[in-house]
Amino acid sequence: MMLAAGMRRWRCAGEQDPTDADLPRSSRRTREAMTHETSSSVGAFSIRPLQPRDWERVRGIYAAGMATGIATFETVVPSAEELDQKWIPEQRWVATSPSGLVLGWAALSPTSSRSCYRGVVETSVYVAPESTGRGVGRALVDHQVRAAVDAGFWTLQSSIFAENHASLALHRSAGFREVGIRERIAQRDGVWHDTVLIEFRANTP
Repeated sequence: MMLAAGMRRWRCAGEQDPTDADLPRSSRRTREAMTHETSSSVGAFSIRPLQPRDWERVRGIYAAGMATGIATFETVVPSAEELDQKWIPEQRWVATSPSGLVLGWAALSPTSSRSCYRGVVETSVYVAPESTGRGVGRALVDHQVRAAVDAGFWTLQSSIFAENHASLALHRSAGFREVGIRERIAQRDGVWHDTVLIEFRANTP
């Protein structure tokens, strides 16, 4: 949840106004440094930071996932501008083929405007239908987790449709654990769905 203009900022008990040193390291590092340090190759595809030229393809993959009916409660693909505002700039990744085609993407979003939860983020991972079964999703999740933990985030979480068995299996294999089930949490096209809350916890002191 992003803090909108005019909204009151709530604090945790005993919380002080955060200084730059209190923020996750990703908030203090430049995009150029993050880009240089975290690009990697995995098998027949590479993972790199999302670039402006990728938005059209990223939104297309999002639309394909949305069309399954079990990936998100959204029914309209957000604009590039909306996604740009929602996603943490240094935590957006794409997997690309040798020819440069985007095969999938992963991104993190803040979960709260309260600074005590600054290390808790929401994860999203989508793979193009024609690229499933090639290890793209697992590579994106693994890369996202490593980059997030390295940047100082301590909890990655997501709410996955109970019917989305492939996504649940993917995240389990990557070290996520199931926290619980939220029954009939929301409707998609008039149908109630349960979601499974999952999380990955970093080894924090």
